[in-house]
Amino acid sequence: MTTMLKVIKNARKAVLLLPPLFLFLSLHGPDVEAKDKETRKKLESTASDEVQKTYRWIEKERDNRKLPFAIIDKKNAHIYVFDDKGKIIDTGPVLLGIAKNDQIDPKTLKKPLSSIGKEDRVTPSGRFQSVIGPDHLGKQVLWVDPQFAIALHPVVNVPGQDRFTRIESSSADDNRITWGCINVPVPLFKKVITPLFKPKSGFVYILPESDSVEKLLAQNEKND
Repeated sequence: MTTMLKVIKNARKAVLLLPPLFLFLSLHGPDVEAKDKETRKKLESTASDEVQKTYRWIEKERDNRKLPFAIIDKKNAHIYVFDDKGKIIDTGPVLLGIAKNDQIDPKTLKKPLSSIGKEDRVTPSGRFQSVIGPDHLGKQVLWVDPQFAIALHPVVNVPGQDRFTRIESSSADDNRITWGCINVPVPLFKKVITPLFKPKSGFVYILPESDSVEKLLAQNEKND
């Protein structure tokens, strides 16, 4: 009888261990590996070396902290959006600040938009923890750098700037037009970015134009 009770007790323990075991396998099994390969393959065929290098670093360091993230390639005016597991969800063109610099002059904080010259209309590079929230008009945007009022939002119609035409063109040469904010196609913002980032938050990695990606990643490691 004692032996039988031990068998039953051990069987119960085995049953209790099954759900966590299946969960572990589901998170670390072939499906996850397939998704990783799918993402890497897509990046290799569509993204620059700098984007791929940044993605590999994020994946290795788990720098996204189990949150969704986006990588913005300023040189090619393109965005890559990933879920919290690092799977690529969508990509698309972006409109960026006119100036090809990486740092915003703090003096511009006290200036109205109309008085900020083209040389100071910068989309800053860096790693930003970003959240969905309202702008000054109550519209939902993804706040990237609130200190400098830099947000990622759907492309807007600004008279005389042809932003919708620019973002749909096949060239990245005409994508520098904003004061610093990042414009993305409307469907990309509403159907991809908002559902991913709104529940919690996420990270936006904006790659530099004057400095190297290695320097940006090294700075991230130092800050952590």
